[in-house]
Order: sequence, then structure tokens, then C-alpha cells
Amino acid sequence: MVATGRVPAPLTVAVAVVAVVATVITGQEPVFRAGVESVRVDVSVTRGNRPVTGLTAGDFEVVDNGVTSPVTSVSREDVPLRLLLVLDTSASLDGPLLPTLVDAATGLVRALRPSDEVGLLTFDQSPRVVLPPSTGHKTVVDALVQLRADGPTAWRDALFAALQLVAGGEASRPVVLLFTDGADTASWMDADGIAEAVRRSGVVVHSLGFRDRPQRVEDNTSRVVGWAAASRSLQRAVDAGGGRQWLAEEPRLVRQLFATALDELRARYLLTYSPAGPVTSGWHDVRVRVKRGRADVKARPGYFVPAQ
Repeated sequence: MVATGRVPAPLTVAVAVVAVVATVITGQEPVFRAGVESVRVDVSVTRGNRPVTGLTAGDFEVVDNGVTSPVTSVSREDVPLRLLLVLDTSASLDGPLLPTLVDAATGLVRALRPSDEVGLLTFDQSPRVVLPPSTGHKTVVDALVQLRADGPTAWRDALFAALQLVAGGEASRPVVLLFTDGADTASWMDADGIAEAVRRSGVVVHSLGFRDRPQRVEDNTSRVVGWAAASRSLQRAVDAGGGRQWLAEEPRLVRQLFATALDELRARYLLTYSPAGPVTSGWHDVRVRVKRGRADVKARPGYFVPAQ
């Protein structure tokens, strides 16, 4: 979700993650001063797990801090993606799983439109920025085949770094697509911290993984749980970013999972509205619904307006 106003508020974000960068990543946190003129919300609408197409501004209702605000425009195809692939290359991917992941990610990149930007960040015990988002799709494909797997898993630190890299301007839709097959065992950032970072970021976050892959719980005890239970903190982060989590039944379905994720991105609506109520400082809760018929609507939960 992005709000636009008379005076945006650029911030310098200090990254407290060793091995992401040596000092500081400079980025923009999507918080905005009073005088907000419009807000953009990236919205997914599905029924029976299928995207609902053909909706217009009149089909949506947006409630901003309890006040219904009219939707002024709806767009889908005309706003290019600014996509960052965030891929697990920890030791658990060694063997046949890594080529499967590379093949799936390659298929997604090749299906992008020329105007879409795509970048690549990998992680094991620390994030590595391979390529920042650009329209150079072939460079990403070439980089994917060079990936190697080793080390523990630090997806929370990787996601935090990804938020800084993918944040874009008005001309694109920033999205993180994160694949991991394991629970986080090495991050400095905790579950609460990454959920809050996503909530403030304005970036849509999707995740992909395996439904029942056995995992050790995050406190490194010997107890083994399924992937769905081990990924609760990942689901929190995805929800904070207004995205979806997809789980494959088995590795051979990962390519199909990536294709499904891209279809979801293509089918999302970008709503623009002007807040009808007072634009007070602090957090603004935003709720989006479809006026007619039942539907599963996914959108970011709100945005921040700082005190002047």
C-alpha cells in the first residue's frame, strides 16, 4: 500500500543485520506526512481459489480508519511489477531440490513482461544480493543456474533486506516472492520485528514452501513439526504484506506453484482512493471488500502517517 501526499517523508533505514551490508542501507519507509491526497492499495480477489476478474471501482468498498472512502480508479495490467525473488539456498536444498527450485524460478522470470523488473536475493545463514530489480531478465536467469546450497536458514533477515531493495516509486508494484523449505534457524531479526517491518513497508509479500516437509522447531530442540506449523511467523509476515502463502505437496509441483503465484500477481487490482476522513497521524486501518457476492480479499492492513 502506498500513500501519496504533498510532502513524502524519505527515511534512512539502518539495517541491524550483520552480513546484509557492512554499514547502512538507504531506503524509503512508506510513512507520510499530513496532507495525504491519495492512497494506493494492491488487492487480490478470489473465489474458490480462482482470481475474480473484470471488477471496477464501483465494485469495491474501502474503509480508512472507520470512514468509507470512494475508490477513484482501478487498474491491473498497466502497472509493471517490481519483483524480487528471495530464494532459500541453505543446506536443506542441496541435492535434487535446488535444481527444481532453479527451474521453477527460471520459468517465472521467462514469463514476465518486458516492462516488469525482477531481481534476485538468496540466503542461507545470511542474505546475499545477487541482482537488484531491473528489466534485465536474462541476467537473472543466468544467475539462477549458478546457485549453490549450504548453511542454515535465515529467511527473516533476508526478507528485511528484500524490503529495502524492492521498494519503488509510483510507476511500479513492489513485490517480494520468498521461497523457503525450512524454519528460520539463524536470523538476528525475530518474528515480531519482521512482521512489523513488512506492515510498514508498502510491499506485497508472497511465500512458497512445502506443506508437510518435516522441520525442527525454531528453538532448535529435537522436536519435529510439519512445515505449516514451523512457518507461523512466515504466515504472519505474509499477512502483514497483504499477500498469500502457497504450499506444494511435493517438490515436483514447485514449478506449478511459481506459475500460480505469477497468475495471482497478474490478477491483482491496484485501487486508488482519497481518504474521506481526517488524515490524523499514526496508523490507519484499511479494510477492502467487494460489495457484491462473497470473495476472499487480500490487501495490506493499513499505512502510517507520522506526526508533523
